[in-house]
Amino acid sequence: MVFLCFLSLPFHAQRLSRDYNVDILVNQVGYVPGASKVCLLKGECEKPFKVIDIQTQAVVLSGNWTPFFGDFGKWSKGDFSAVSRPGHYYILCDTLRSYPFEIGPAVYRPAIDLVVSYFSRQRCGPSATGYLSPCHLDDGIRMDNGKHQDVSGGWHDASDLRKWVGATIYGMIGLAKAYESGVGDQAKIRDELLWGNRYFLHMQEPDGHIMSYIGGDVQKHSDSNRWTDNIVGEETGELQMVKPNAGRSPHDMLIRGTKDDRIIRTDPLELTGQFNFITAEAMTARIMKRSDRKYAGQCLQAAEDCFSWCLKNDVPFETGEIGASMLASLELYKTTKRPLYRDFAAMQAKILRTRQADTGALKGFFFTGQSNTEPYKNIWNGCQALIALCDMVKAFPKHQDVPTWKAMIDLYARQYVEILAEKNAFGMVPFGLYLGEDPGGGRQAGEYWYRYFMQPELDWWVGVNANLASNGIGLLKAADVLGDQNLKALAQRQLDWIIGFNPFNSSTIAGVGYSHPKHFPGSSFSPLTPVIPGAVLNGLGGNHEDEPVIGNGDWQISEYWTPMVAYTLWLMGVLSSG
Repeated sequence: MVFLCFLSLPFHAQRLSRDYNVDILVNQVGYVPGASKVCLLKGECEKPFKVIDIQTQAVVLSGNWTPFFGDFGKWSKGDFSAVSRPGHYYILCDTLRSYPFEIGPAVYRPAIDLVVSYFSRQRCGPSATGYLSPCHLDDGIRMDNGKHQDVSGGWHDASDLRKWVGATIYGMIGLAKAYESGVGDQAKIRDELLWGNRYFLHMQEPDGHIMSYIGGDVQKHSDSNRWTDNIVGEETGELQMVKPNAGRSPHDMLIRGTKDDRIIRTDPLELTGQFNFITAEAMTARIMKRSDRKYAGQCLQAAEDCFSWCLKNDVPFETGEIGASMLASLELYKTTKRPLYRDFAAMQAKILRTRQADTGALKGFFFTGQSNTEPYKNIWNGCQALIALCDMVKAFPKHQDVPTWKAMIDLYARQYVEILAEKNAFGMVPFGLYLGEDPGGGRQAGEYWYRYFMQPELDWWVGVNANLASNGIGLLKAADVLGDQNLKALAQRQLDWIIGFNPFNSSTIAGVGYSHPKHFPGSSFSPLTPVIPGAVLNGLGGNHEDEPVIGNGDWQISEYWTPMVAYTLWLMGVLSSG
């Protein structure tokens, strides 16, 4: 009778647990001990927050929220930077809490190792680690003469099978920078550099320039984005017709090989990519010098040959090309100590100074060109100039132009980036400025409009992880040059956003943190790209009103692209190394 009476009770008559809302935002991985540490809560909150040690349940800090109203609405901000003892913690405020996080000097090491392993899973060719290896052993057929040339190796760029040189070359830079920061598995990073460089060295032409890509578009969108039979075409192979895109050779070409052989776009890569190749090869030469002097010499020769080719261009460099050229010549100087490269970097900085805004309510940003006063913005390399200037101050401390370089750094970091980043509770840096009509969002600073995200109405737009991570690197370097702890804290906020410190409480690194955006697996081939741990997604996007969106598995937000992976790896490395 007692048993029947028990069953007759309503199931919900008694709460057996206390539910929590995981609404307090933090970096879902954590922080190095001396880092700036901030938590956020939507709306206004009057109750105090507590930082609790997970293992002891001791309250290690109790603090009050500071209300903040600005771009992205009203938030409550808590600062727990005073907590520096290594350990595992979470934030609690009544029934609101954060995800658990760690504080420690090696807190980013697991994520760094996972991102490095992402590259190994994206390997193309006869690797033992690629997620569908071996693949594309037959890459590829030259577009200009129809002959086979071995360009196997390297990595797939994204959630597809393309090998855009302009995008994947960032992987070499990110890995090399992580190696030089001294964090992560050094042997694995070095091994990954060697694998990726197989492809890039194969794509260099005798005159020094780098070809554009293989696996990308030839006659129509995604027509080479496919798996192949791995059979290298021979002289007895089948003939196939190729019509080059408009603007290339006016003649149809007959090429030999099996029908699925992919076409190499042999036209030169754009100039920024050429300079990034130089940066990658100069760094790889330096890294490999002790273990393989012959290979290091090959890499250095490739860098110097490409540099010579780039200098044959008579057209004025665009602002983005100037930033890339400064980094390239700086890395060549570090490797060779030749004054030629130091002097070239200094000359480029002089040109860059003429393109920096130094008057008005908002200043410090760069104009697009010598006669183009539209503010320069680029989702991949928009911060290369700041990074280069900071590195030049460190590399050439006695150079007569150091005061000018420091003034340029100060203008960009404090009078542009910091001013706009302080307009939102997240400390998120903007994508860029716009002159003229409102691009959407209604956000204005002086005579310019600004947006945090690219415009979704554009034919091509992506999320902002590369922009955030590259600016984080630049701000961290600027903080060191200027001795400014506020800039260092701002650099931390950029990584925080990528790893969950955003309105969706969403980490955009696969396998790291929680609440990831829906996976984008590709669309034009089978099998599709799996979820790859360590992949850094393109990042959260924005709507017309410049409010953040998480999408629904869209490629613009959820695809894996190498620049986003590389910059995030680099940022975690420099934050870890202090």
